[in-house]
Amino acid sequence: MNFGNDQKIESVNQSTIVQAKGDINFNGITAETAMEICKYVVKAELAVYTQDARVEAEKRLSDISEKTIDRITSLKEDLLHRFKEPAIQMALNETFKNYIASGNEELGENLIDLLIERLNVQERTTEQSIIDEARNIIPKLSSNTVSLLAILVFSKLIFPYNKKQYDDLLLKLAPLVERLKNISSLDIAHLKQVGCGYGISAFHVVEPLEKYLLSDYDLFFRHNISLNELNDIFQKYPQLMNVSQRTNLPYIMGLFSIEGQYVSFNVTNTKTVTEAFNQANKDLLIPLFEDLKNKAIPFTEDEVRDYHIQKDARWQYAFDVFKNNQITTFQLNPVGVYIGIRQLTKICEMSIPMSLFYV
Repeated sequence: MNFGNDQKIESVNQSTIVQAKGDINFNGITAETAMEICKYVVKAELAVYTQDARVEAEKRLSDISEKTIDRITSLKEDLLHRFKEPAIQMALNETFKNYIASGNEELGENLIDLLIERLNVQERTTEQSIIDEARNIIPKLSSNTVSLLAILVFSKLIFPYNKKQYDDLLLKLAPLVERLKNISSLDIAHLKQVGCGYGISAFHVVEPLEKYLLSDYDLFFRHNISLNELNDIFQKYPQLMNVSQRTNLPYIMGLFSIEGQYVSFNVTNTKTVTEAFNQANKDLLIPLFEDLKNKAIPFTEDEVRDYHIQKDARWQYAFDVFKNNQITTFQLNPVGVYIGIRQLTKICEMSIPMSLFYV
């Protein structure tokens, strides 16, 4: 699934605000008011706790309230006013209760993210239902299984990166990948149980990760060709190289990077190139591109795996987990995809639309 920087899964737009002595007012409801709503909806329930537990619970309530208020101060007025709605107050109640129960900071951040997402969707829509399911499921997941969902989503996407950006992404994802070393068949069975996915027929098994990557990034994972080989190919197309065709040059040179005496592709895959040529009415360049591609020998699956492990040894855990018998017959459902996207979006700093998975 190919996507670009202009596609978005969320839209939390900033509005013009008036500041006075640290208070932020949105025409009738302030951030302080919203915080009091946040605390009020759960504080009465803390009375059932023992004294020691109540002290810790109130500390956690204060912590999650402050973090939430930091996030909602940038919301537009119409979104801030949604805190008066019963459905949103119920969502607040659940968010804070789940954080108070665990005190886990990573869970708290995920719950706040989902709360903000919840404010941005209309009631009784598929998106609202998916977010509400995710809010209920996230507290039941470990950091390891959330990371697994993110890497499963990663395996289904084609990032619009050049080679350096892709290498940087591998390093950013390495901490998530490291968590996969602890994934067991029980974890995957639990993901099915809580509603993040389902089993599929053995006739439609999940392929090894290296096979997905070799297919999705078929130009990245090719061996270099020499400058002499590049020049030989150019000689076959003199009509594309003359002065009258100078507008072709940026499209041709944008395909690859030159390092010393060798040339490598600098774009992700064949589909990206052919679509770009078609959109620019440069179909006449496709035969030259195909010659370049055919000259560059594809990596083997072993070489794809070795490439990632050489960048960061922790990628071994990702390739290993895709060989787990439970994974090979596991398919993400919309909620599992959504949770994986949310985690991946934080790492990649790029919006990833759900629509890519459901065309």
